[in-house]
Amino acid sequence: MRISSKSKIAFQILLDIAAHTAHGRAISIPIMCHRHKLSHSYLETIFSQLRVAGMIRSHRGPGGGYSLSKESKDISLYDVVCLMGGNEIVREDLGSIFWSDLDKHMSIQMQQMTLSEALQKLSITIEQSTKGFNHVKPSHVTQVLAIPQKKRALKKAKPRLGPNSVFAFGNYLKTS
Repeated sequence: MRISSKSKIAFQILLDIAAHTAHGRAISIPIMCHRHKLSHSYLETIFSQLRVAGMIRSHRGPGGGYSLSKESKDISLYDVVCLMGGNEIVREDLGSIFWSDLDKHMSIQMQQMTLSEALQKLSITIEQSTKGFNHVKPSHVTQVLAIPQKKRALKKAKPRLGPNSVFAFGNYLKTS
């Protein structure tokens, strides 16, 4: 098991996201860059891996950002280390049994270390500039209601003031 600096950073980021999620808030990448003093592009790569793994989800719009998509008790240090490339091929040599046993012991210990356990031991400052989000569990399905045809007809159409793109403007100039 290889614990890289990327794994350590990913776990710190998840702790920060978990603390904000517990307060009903989402936190954005620019705020995380400032808080952890990391580059935006580096954090985007970590966030994309966490999002693909289903650990976090994004919230769009003003005050949007990221929150946990799983319960904090369901994400362990072991999950994060494995996700960030901590699995290492063990070569056969004289000490391979010793290293294999140590690796198993470390894996068991890391599986027991969850985000919720770490949050209980830490004090994380909640960013006041973040806004709340509607915390909807992924299992709930929202039903979209169709608007009746009569109500659609009642909507007032906005007058077109001109072309809405550079290409449409070029075509407009050709026809004038």
